Amino acid sequence: MRIPLVPTLAVLAVVFAVYHVSHSQTPLKQTKPPIMPALSPFSSKVAGAGIVEARSENIEIAADVAGVVKRVHVIWGDKVQPRQQLVSLDARDIQAEIEIRKADLKSAEVELERLRNQPRPEEIPPLEAAVAEAEARLTRAEDIYGRQQRLTQQQVTTQEELVIARTDLLTAQALLKKAEADLALLKAGAWEQDLLVAKANVSRMRSEVDKFMVEAERHELLAPVSHFADGSDEPITWEVLQINIRPGEFVATPPQEPILILGDAGPRRIRVDIDEYDLPRFKPTGKAVAFARGDASRSYPLDFVRVEPFVVPKRSLTGDNSERVDTRVLQVIYEFAEPANDVYVGQQMDVFIETESVIQAAVPTE
Repeated sequence: MRIPLVPTLAVLAVVFAVYHVSHSQTPLKQTKPPIMPALSPFSSKVAGAGIVEARSENIEIAADVAGVVKRVHVIWGDKVQPRQQLVSLDARDIQAEIEIRKADLKSAEVELERLRNQPRPEEIPPLEAAVAEAEARLTRAEDIYGRQQRLTQQQVTTQEELVIARTDLLTAQALLKKAEADLALLKAGAWEQDLLVAKANVSRMRSEVDKFMVEAERHELLAPVSHFADGSDEPITWEVLQINIRPGEFVATPPQEPILILGDAGPRRIRVDIDEYDLPRFKPTGKAVAFARGDASRSYPLDFVRVEPFVVPKRSLTGDNSERVDTRVLQVIYEFAEPANDVYVGQQMDVFIETESVIQAAVPTE
């Protein structure tokens, strides 16, 4: 008996279609996620993503001047005090300039001291001797002139010799005045105007030294002296969070990235982004709790610190330079109520904030 081919294929196709439809509509089995997400402990809440930061916020250290890194004095996790050395840049050219300016300053100070100590004791006797010599010449000239006057009256000598004697007398008188003036000038010491010029020169040289000393200090990167944003005078101990430079590398101004990142070594804080659509339900007095991503079994109670009252664009927390702006958020700062040594600066956490239940009234429509 011959089986018809076309009807048989049609029947098989119908059977396959029925089987495929019946199995494709079978509900999928719901599987548990490999890591359970954090669940809010509050019945009414506002949720937000938070980034852990230092209490002082993260301080990005940069260099004032460009140069080659000579030495890095700290490592990751070090605790440093304000004004403590962090990084040294090569400053050999500045040190050479300092030595040159110090030599110029020493020369100017010696010149000023020389002027102040004038006259030298050794310089006075020669001028006193010159005065004595001029006085002796004057006495001799006066005697010769007196005798020439008497001889002229007796008509023993000529008028010409009298004139010569008078001239020698006037010359001797002028030489005596000059010698006495030189001695008085020497004993008077340095001129006041010369002292002022020398003092100004010393001051200028000292300023030159100070200028290059400051330039040398700019090649030393120090931990900043700072206070907390809330105005507290509590001393800060810094913690080295990140180092982005190595000895021998060149530091530009401005740098492409911070050379070091410091943060207060005290209790950590968390910056929470509250979506603008949740702002009507957000209350600073509400309880807040944080969960580390990947561990929903442990919660971290938070204490409210402050609200930064400026709504900013929210950025996706990927660390990419081309972060996408999707909405605007209010940034709220909380502090961990208990020591949280197992959380790190920059870590992202899920934060839940308790709110009051809000029932939206129906808006009547015309």
